[in-house]
Amino acid sequence: MAAKRSLSLLVPLIGLAIYSQASYLWKLIGRVDIDQPRLVRWENSTALNNHDCEVIRAANACEDVKIHFPSQTAFLACGDPLERTHWYPCAGVRTVKLRAESSFREQLFKYDAKTGQTTALELHGLQGDFVTHGLDILPLPEDPSKIHIFAVNHARDGDSIAIFVHELGSSAAQLVKNVKHPAIKTANGVAATGPLSFFVTNDHYAASGPLRVLEEQYGPFTWSSDVQHCDAHSEDVSCKQVGGGTFPNANGINLWQDRLFVGDARNGTVTVFEIHPDKTLTKLRVVDVGAGADNINILPTTGDPIIAVFPTLEDLPTYLDNVKSLGKEFLVPAAALRLDHTNDYAPELIYFDDGSVVSFMTAVAVDPVDGFLIVSGILQYGGFAVCKVPPDAFARISPQP
Repeated sequence: MAAKRSLSLLVPLIGLAIYSQASYLWKLIGRVDIDQPRLVRWENSTALNNHDCEVIRAANACEDVKIHFPSQTAFLACGDPLERTHWYPCAGVRTVKLRAESSFREQLFKYDAKTGQTTALELHGLQGDFVTHGLDILPLPEDPSKIHIFAVNHARDGDSIAIFVHELGSSAAQLVKNVKHPAIKTANGVAATGPLSFFVTNDHYAASGPLRVLEEQYGPFTWSSDVQHCDAHSEDVSCKQVGGGTFPNANGINLWQDRLFVGDARNGTVTVFEIHPDKTLTKLRVVDVGAGADNINILPTTGDPIIAVFPTLEDLPTYLDNVKSLGKEFLVPAAALRLDHTNDYAPELIYFDDGSVVSFMTAVAVDPVDGFLIVSGILQYGGFAVCKVPPDAFARISPQP
């Protein structure tokens, strides 16, 4: 009720702010002034770790990727680039009638780094839509031959986190639970904390309607997005907002031991939290990464976050208009950073490409032992690429610019 009262107070202020365009009124209702020159720190970087890459065309539009290191298997959440230009709510496009009905069943893929084979997983037990976004995996301690796959699902009847069990080496995944809750409303990234529990980012306050239009046209706002922790072990799912506040645009999320990392795609930051046993969070620091921050993976040898970032200012409407030529005639530069936890999480460039490999790259996962990285993009035909890198590619390096 308190939130509704606060929103009712905001409505007249929002109308007045739009009418007058008064900066002080925008500030009063929480609009964030983004210092855009701060977000192009890496745009003039030179090519790095992109010279021996193979674009995999067996899967398209792979927004996120996670590697299961013991089996050298990557798991990816993929879809249909063209159909996403018609209806993909996280991108602000919602013309349902233009999207082919069959395309509302998108796919999870696995990539076997030992054989180079890419396989679409057969998904069993999930009824209705499956439109993918963020992804995480969790090895099951009681059975190392199985993992749980946590997948953000943008169904037409609302967002959820679909949890599947997958036997390593097989080509199938069985639904364990499709987790729905009012607090899972604009899901983006997911980070597993147990077989049926997870952190999830909401990247907007509203899923649709006038308030969502306001966010998309005049945002970001300080109150737009948040982090929730959800527990689905019982029949009644419980979710609670954690982190002690909100974000302009919470996006990628991942954890390492008792540290949680949350990327902000609009403000160009990664926030580091301490995770307490009850899954509440204490903010430790906010790292300016100099670019919009998307999905987060972890360097397994050190626990350092690996962040996919946008080295140039994001222009999503233009990318949607040019989806057929992304990575071909139309190039969007791509970059990835490592945040060195031994140096106050100072950002280090570990990958840069002009977009010829993957344009509008949204995720990077690194295997430092076997010497490769996987980059993927939410809208590109040929949705991910595998890049071989030198053995010392992920040794400690000095921060760049």
